[in-house]
Amino acid sequence: MVKERRFIADYINAGTGAEAKYAFMGTGFTDLNDSPSAQTTSKKYINNKSATKSISGYDWTAPYTTDVIPDDEAVMFICNIGEKELTGPDAETDYVKVDLGKKVGSSGSEFEARRRRVAVEVAEFTNNDGEMQASGNLLGKSDWEFGKFDTKTKTFTPEAEQTPTE
Repeated sequence: MVKERRFIADYINAGTGAEAKYAFMGTGFTDLNDSPSAQTTSKKYINNKSATKSISGYDWTAPYTTDVIPDDEAVMFICNIGEKELTGPDAETDYVKVDLGKKVGSSGSEFEARRRRVAVEVAEFTNNDGEMQASGNLLGKSDWEFGKFDTKTKTFTPEAEQTPTE
């Protein structure tokens, strides 16, 4: 059976200041992908005809397309960055990817998740048959931090902070 996209939930920190306020990236988003873009190195040794290749890192991005829905917090957070042409830290936030097929804990609302810092690139605002759309990329600023996400409280807990269960 092929995993369905609807079982991956995406959240963006739409809060300001030190307190996180994760907004669900669902309605409005017609496309949101995960592009690890492995970076490779290659070396040819004198005793081989072929090169030896290795993975040396990743250049992660998440291309997105969303309808511009004024009542959606995640959409408007992203659109605000593009409309105001924010740069540097003002165009950065945290992004969480939650696997709804992998429950953890006993609450029923906690799932395996990963979080990273991203820069929000808004590439364009377009007219889609009279309706406005925005598209761009979430650009990786850090490595993934693994942990769990509570979909009720909208909080991320890194693995190091989780209390072991017996």
